[in-house]
Amino acid sequence: METDYDVLVIGGGPAGATAAMFLAKLGVKKVLLIDKAKFPRDKICGDAQGRRAGNIFKELGLYSEYEKLPGQQIYGITVSSPNGSVVDLDVADRKNPAPGYCHRRQVLDNFFWENASKVTEHKVFTVTDVIVEDGVMKGVKGTDENGKPDEIRAKLTLAADGAASIVAQKFGQNKNPSEHLCIATRQYYKGVTGMTDRIEIHMVKDLIPGYFWIFPMGNGEANIGLGMISKEMQAKKVNLKEATLREVKENPLFAERFKNATPLEDVKAWQLPFASYHRKCYGAGYMLLGDAASLIDPLSGEGYGNAMISGRYAAHFAVEALKANDFSEKFLQKYDKALWDEIEKDIKASYRLQTVAKTFPFLIDKLVEKAKKDENFRHKLEKMLPNVSGKEDMGTTSFLDLLK
Repeated sequence: METDYDVLVIGGGPAGATAAMFLAKLGVKKVLLIDKAKFPRDKICGDAQGRRAGNIFKELGLYSEYEKLPGQQIYGITVSSPNGSVVDLDVADRKNPAPGYCHRRQVLDNFFWENASKVTEHKVFTVTDVIVEDGVMKGVKGTDENGKPDEIRAKLTLAADGAASIVAQKFGQNKNPSEHLCIATRQYYKGVTGMTDRIEIHMVKDLIPGYFWIFPMGNGEANIGLGMISKEMQAKKVNLKEATLREVKENPLFAERFKNATPLEDVKAWQLPFASYHRKCYGAGYMLLGDAASLIDPLSGEGYGNAMISGRYAAHFAVEALKANDFSEKFLQKYDKALWDEIEKDIKASYRLQTVAKTFPFLIDKLVEKAKKDENFRHKLEKMLPNVSGKEDMGTTSFLDLLK
């Protein structure tokens, strides 16, 4: 059975659902949103969202519902340096700008799916292959909810099918060098003490330029984990699952806080393709979105904001392509350019900071120590850190300038 659509969206997570909702907002009718899972479903993630996600929810008219989801509002960051120094960085005004959030991925992705499902046709479908005719993607092959083989054909496909994207694999656009790929762990805990409305980023000496995090989830729960660059992890022969458990039990910054805490699951691991490697995210008949396009921030590891931005742009250029009846690679390159015009400055800044942390970890020590002692300097940092105050210009200032 063949079904024809103007736009097929693969993946009902942040990128795909955002694209589907913007397509509906822009008046595109023949759209199908598919996902291999039934929602709600879990997905391994750090669960933290910066304000970019909130801003796009505002564009979609969903912010008031978004802020009511069970989770934790975030108003700052606690940072520790490799030598164990700790500083708290907070927003000065809790009303402006809006906070960041920590929501369980199971909760937030279900919110995405439910709202996208209200405005577009949708179904459970597992993609197994891509239909290509005369070098142009024309749709997908796979199985429906009951395991029955089927095909879905569309003029244009928006592939938001994650880091293991079948569409990206099909066209050879799924590989990141190991220095631009992160391996991370996640484990939910109950009863970790000392949590606030800040996320915690701990630059553990043996894991630089990776870090250990503690993200408050509300209801006394925390998302904890480790993230490390794949190349560095291989070179240092680090077992991240073992390292996660070791930090919780032995690190003097955390051991007492976890003494009476209870893990709610085993340690889980996943891969994060970093946007510091700019992969081609388009081709004849398709665009790649979110993790499928390698859009994760290389410093924070946050992917929600860029995923949603890619969904918004993909919807816009899908409309343009439909109007022009042009689904060529040349035409869809406009999507790549517009997306990267918006995110490139911040990605480059994050990558520079990641590189500095890896090469000169002692500068992180000096930075944190100075922030602890100098209130004016701390306030300066609070204005510069991404997703705290909204001024993401840290990358234009060197650490050496800051430490003068």
